[in-house]
Amino acid sequence: MNTITRTALKELLESPHPPLLIDITPAEYFHAAHLPGARNCCVYEVNFVDQAAAIAPDKSASIVVYGSSAHSLASSTAAEKLEKAGCTHVLNYRGGLEDWVEAGFPVERGPQPPEEKPREGRRDIDIAQSRVLWTGRNAGSAHSGAVSVASGWLDVLPGPAASGEFTLDMDSIADTDIPDSTLARVLNAHLKSDDFFDTARYPTATFQLRHVTFNCHGRPGSINADVDGALTLKGITAELAFPALIQALPGGALSAEAHFDIDRTRWNVIYGSGKFYEKLGKHLVYDNISLSLRIVTR
Repeated sequence: MNTITRTALKELLESPHPPLLIDITPAEYFHAAHLPGARNCCVYEVNFVDQAAAIAPDKSASIVVYGSSAHSLASSTAAEKLEKAGCTHVLNYRGGLEDWVEAGFPVERGPQPPEEKPREGRRDIDIAQSRVLWTGRNAGSAHSGAVSVASGWLDVLPGPAASGEFTLDMDSIADTDIPDSTLARVLNAHLKSDDFFDTARYPTATFQLRHVTFNCHGRPGSINADVDGALTLKGITAELAFPALIQALPGGALSAEAHFDIDRTRWNVIYGSGKFYEKLGKHLVYDNISLSLRIVTR
């Protein structure tokens, strides 16, 4: 893959036969700021190569691709895709817009994309979009299922802080991986019995969010927060902390996603636990339950 520096690119663009310049960022970023004369073709689109071919039908044409900065692999990915598609004269301006602006070279600017940041205040949890999935295991198998979110709220406070709670409908607990409906009903009844979650006596469970510590250096799509709170299950309240990915959504909503294990015996869910029973044989059930949470606010 051939690359080009900002100085060499500027000279090419000012020459009598400038190359076709393609900005490969999403449209909203392209319209906010781009190199003069650039065309836009987002490399993240599944039909990127087809879009590029519409802009540059001549595969022997001189093309320069660039992205936001040298920190992103987007321009390298775009150059590779174009070369694989048969384009013979592709140059990768690796430094991208950031490098160009740093040199003080001219830029065409437009409206800035709205910043997706959570507004302060309380908002209700969208129970239709929120979910809690679980997986329990023993030596021979594993079963997975879901529990419905019944209600909840989240309060975004000044600075990197939040409080809130959400309630689970424990009577909704159900296995989702057993194809035999009769066997699934047996397991579901067992989970609701006093062997496990005793939903007749304890129909709900509640998580109270007490504090969120954000990692300001987290990259988009990576874990960026540590959540501290307390889970009340079967009438027992115990501290619970886990890492999460919290993100602002368009329109001011928030999503929080987390994947972690809990030791069920902390909440007196002790059926089949080797901590409390001996000679369990095939009835041994592992203490850890894996949880996958997605909580979305309105």
